[in-house]
Amino acid sequence: MTRICGPAEDFASSALLGFASLHRDIVRPVKGGVLRARPAREGKVSLVVGGGSGHFPAFNGFVGFGFADAAVAGDVFASPSTQAILRVAREAQLGGGVILGYGNYAGDVLNFSIAAERLR
Repeated sequence: MTRICGPAEDFASSALLGFASLHRDIVRPVKGGVLRARPAREGKVSLVVGGGSGHFPAFNGFVGFGFADAAVAGDVFASPSTQAILRVAREAQLGGGVILGYGNYAGDVLNFSIAAERLR
């Protein structure tokens, strides 16, 4: 059974920081998500994945060598904001463009689509 200690509104950010502290050789925390601890080569197309933190901010686990360059996480059962997506995508970009990967939840589709338009 999972138990949440502390205020529920701090769950997603607390889980992100905990994940990053346990896996600091793979990821580093940024506001609203995580980035690869060691960036890939300059000019690579960056993959940024993300979505809400329904049960856990699971997209963090896709970040690392050979897959995603960053993950952005929203609050529990809520999509990340467009601003958070933009911020993390801009930090993750390496000069070759950015691909955004996200789930089919309506809030994710809306916010990631708006972020993609603004990044263009």
